Amino acid sequence: MYLDRILFPVQTLGPGNRAVLWTAGCSKHCPGCANPELWHTDGRKSYAPETISRILHQMHLDQKIDGITISGGDPLEQPEELLALLEQIQEITQDILVYTGYTLAELEQLPHFSAIRQQIAVLIDGRYLEQQNQISAVLRGSLNQKIHYFRPEYQPVYEAYLAEGRKIQNIWMGTQLISVGIHNRKESSA
Repeated sequence: MYLDRILFPVQTLGPGNRAVLWTAGCSKHCPGCANPELWHTDGRKSYAPETISRILHQMHLDQKIDGITISGGDPLEQPEELLALLEQIQEITQDILVYTGYTLAELEQLPHFSAIRQQIAVLIDGRYLEQQNQISAVLRGSLNQKIHYFRPEYQPVYEAYLAEGRKIQNIWMGTQLISVGIHNRKESSA
């Protein structure tokens, strides 16, 4: 699985202290994308889902993981690897949130999605549309993106989280400061 980074604890991409994984590889290339550096897999190392699972299990032993968020890139462009990973991390938490640029209707046509759907609690779908990036789109980059609850028991927790509004968290990764969360659209100065 092409993976760019894992950060923990993150409180800006779902409720609680979350481990957040950013996959590499996305063919959609949405204008204004927050992570265009994750579009390509060229020159990137691929990790076995078992390796990523071991890292997450160790994190969970060191400090409890409340939830896991998988973003990108687009993790659904690696469906077999994603499914293998999801099956291995269920005992850490079943609060797994996945972001994708595909719509749910498109995903339902893809092989492996039925099995993937059974492994995740929440899916946020749809391409990023910069002109629809509104502050009211909490947990979403743009208003067209939809939140799907596949495990209804998590819906009240997410709704309480959504009521708090957008959040940004700055995290040091080595010597680099990374700003994590859903950012507001950059206004052009004309």
